[in-house]
Amino acid sequence: MDSYTHDMKLWLDQRFRMTDEKGIYHAHQPIYGFRKGHSEPGTITRYIITYQIMKALSHLKFNSLLDVGGAEGYKAALARSIFNISVRSADLSGEACNRAKEIFDVDGEPVDVHQLPYDDNEFDIVLCNETLEHVPDLQKATNELIRVCSKAVIITVPHEPKEFIENNIRENIPHSHIHCFDTDSFSFILPGAFKVISRRFLNPHLKLLAGIVDAMQIEQSNKYPQFLIDSYNSCLPLFRLVSGCRSAGMLMKFDDYISNLIPSYSGMIFILLKDEKSYSTHQNRNITTKQIIDFRVLYHYLK
Repeated sequence: MDSYTHDMKLWLDQRFRMTDEKGIYHAHQPIYGFRKGHSEPGTITRYIITYQIMKALSHLKFNSLLDVGGAEGYKAALARSIFNISVRSADLSGEACNRAKEIFDVDGEPVDVHQLPYDDNEFDIVLCNETLEHVPDLQKATNELIRVCSKAVIITVPHEPKEFIENNIRENIPHSHIHCFDTDSFSFILPGAFKVISRRFLNPHLKLLAGIVDAMQIEQSNKYPQFLIDSYNSCLPLFRLVSGCRSAGMLMKFDDYISNLIPSYSGMIFILLKDEKSYSTHQNRNITTKQIIDFRVLYHYLK
């Protein structure tokens, strides 16, 4: 393990032990539900990404899934609930794997994505969600994902300005994004995969609306001046009154529709097909926004 990956592992282990003063685990994903707090901000953004992943899975025939970079096991557990499959979660952080077992009863182990400890074709599907933007060797990591799957790899990554990535590298920001992605970013794997299918999501024009529907208090931010944060927080009762779960679902669907009509986008999903027969242009199972929003657990306390 190189020094960069080692330092990132230490940072992640600390992050996946985070709790509030009452001992409630501070989740990476909105595992406690819509507006239930105790998780990282940007619930609508995370719901949109999850919705896109489940829709991509609905086009595939599979019985097993490995989630690499699976954090506390949220997406693996949701896929198990929807598709009735066997799942496993793997993460650079051993603490993340512990949370996945404790919270969702999803087994897993700490791994380095550049050297996965699995056999060739061991899992039907390999999911890698918002992870490859962090890894030192993108091609090596991607080839490992392809190696251990038998049918397809599903990848989501952000689409960000090159200047933003260059600043992260220059400032050596912990667990930052160090790769710039576009729709051609995985063309290098074409000789090893049958087909690459991509789709855009997270239209930036909807960002303000997503913040209104989120309606979660912002304590502090490096992105916005304090007077804007105070103004936003003072409007939260109104935001919560005029929007709710239904608004969240509508926004998820609207983003899905508009992101591939308007060229502005902040995220992408890729299906790297290894077995063409496993993929159908039609969904094998209908995926609803309600399935995403309703999936939740009780507050988890760390001992």
